[in-house]
Amino acid sequence: MTTTATPTVLRFSSMWRWLFVIGGLAVGCGLGFAVPPVGRWAIGVGLDPGPLQVAMAMPPAWLVPAAACLGIVAGLVLFEIGRKESLTLTVADDHVELVKERRAQHVPRKHVAAVFREDAELVLTDHTKRRLARFRANDLRRTDIENAFRNHGYPWLARNDPFGADFIRWVDGRPETGKAADALLRARRRALADEKPLVVEELEEELLGLGIDVRDRREEQHIRMFGQVE
Repeated sequence: MTTTATPTVLRFSSMWRWLFVIGGLAVGCGLGFAVPPVGRWAIGVGLDPGPLQVAMAMPPAWLVPAAACLGIVAGLVLFEIGRKESLTLTVADDHVELVKERRAQHVPRKHVAAVFREDAELVLTDHTKRRLARFRANDLRRTDIENAFRNHGYPWLARNDPFGADFIRWVDGRPETGKAADALLRARRRALADEKPLVVEELEEELLGLGIDVRDRREEQHIRMFGQVE
């Protein structure tokens, strides 16, 4: 088992900045060249070109560079949105840190018994199979994530969704959960509908305290029972 003292940090690649900029530049230039003929076509068929009239009034020597600049700005804005919404993962010998949008979580190495993927999500669990963290990680390369954990000596499971067969669809009132868990799951369902992620996170912590992990599949809540925390 190989370990390294230097933490490994994975984040949204800066390469995407150039791809967004080049893509925005190409789209902007294309729109700049397309505006005059599209505007003339609209006038020819009796349509009101609307804002195109303003663009058509600009000399072509100004129109294409202006559209290209707007495309570059749009590309940078999209890159910044993607960067802020992506996962930043720090893997060290003694801890894992996960940061995504308004969520941040620190997990000590001594608590981690398994690390694996649940499709697009990265999951850490302890020796009782209690979930320690679950973050969407599809914006990071799978091999980079796996190598980061393996290089720092974490128990990486190569199998995708190893506890998937343990999840069942939650139905209010089923005997496996009980009234307290059902009330929390109903509240979580409302919080999801109201788009309150911080409330959802708090409710999930309460459910974990009851020995229940929950995730969403096809807009339904699926639950998994695990050994009670000592």
